[in-house]
Amino acid sequence: MTMYLGFDVLELNYNRVGRIEEHVRRKFVLLDCKTGVRQADEQSPAPNPSRPFTWLALGRAEIAVMRGFLDNRKGRAVPFWLPSFQWDLSLASDVAVFSPTAQISWARYTSQMFGTAGARRHLALWDLGIPSFEYYEVIAASDPGDGLTETLTFSPVAARDYQADRSVISFLKLCRLERDAVEIRYPSGNVAEATIEIRELPMEAPIS
Repeated sequence: MTMYLGFDVLELNYNRVGRIEEHVRRKFVLLDCKTGVRQADEQSPAPNPSRPFTWLALGRAEIAVMRGFLDNRKGRAVPFWLPSFQWDLSLASDVAVFSPTAQISWARYTSQMFGTAGARRHLALWDLGIPSFEYYEVIAASDPGDGLTETLTFSPVAARDYQADRSVISFLKLCRLERDAVEIRYPSGNVAEATIEIRELPMEAPIS
């Protein structure tokens, strides 16, 4: 299993069965003086959402990987990385191998995502249809204010060429299991299935 910054990466494009249920919690205090406008004082700069996903393992080798991964979590104790598998950011232009920067389409990344916590500083880059990942940490971000592009500086430098029209940028999220015990079901002898609820840890994602 791939390691990134000391934690396992679960490179699993999980089954999306039924609707996606995501619950978002954020610690805040409601300021209400009984007159005038009520305000909320946020005590956490980023929410920590939770959501379930279904892991289907076919054959003894995949079942062994599933069981080994869950055992290594030691319940909720050991975090792991999970790519979002979504097109969270878009390249505005191609990125050449060994380049330390990339231009992305404007998404308010600099103002609303980069500075809040380490949660959105870690990226997984991959080509559409080929889920083979390279992982990067954004160490600087700038917005020229034109509403068109932003520039990200990342570490390490680009491992290969990335084409803007087919390269996907997904957020790499630090997560933990939501429950200490996970039930594995065996519909047949060589098939295992588990519904795993995870919680993102935005305030614990490391920053270099």
